[in-house]
Amino acid sequence: MASIRVPDDGAAPISGKGFEAPFKQGEFYVFDVQDDIARYWNKQSPARRVEISKQSRKENKDIRLILDGFVHKPAHTK
Repeated sequence: MASIRVPDDGAAPISGKGFEAPFKQGEFYVFDVQDDIARYWNKQSPARRVEISKQSRKENKDIRLILDGFVHKPAHTK
């Protein structure tokens, strides 16, 4: 397990069922994620991280679920 830090934008983060609630550390929320998702998050630019965070809030989904969709894409779609 690894962790990612998501900037605090003033609203409480959305936590999905089955996930641990994130905790506040300074101006960031810390989420526990799988190692491959943390690697993907760390490769993203700060602007892209903010964009993903906004997408999470707009779709009302846990940021870990959105990142999982980017990292574990299906091999083929019909």
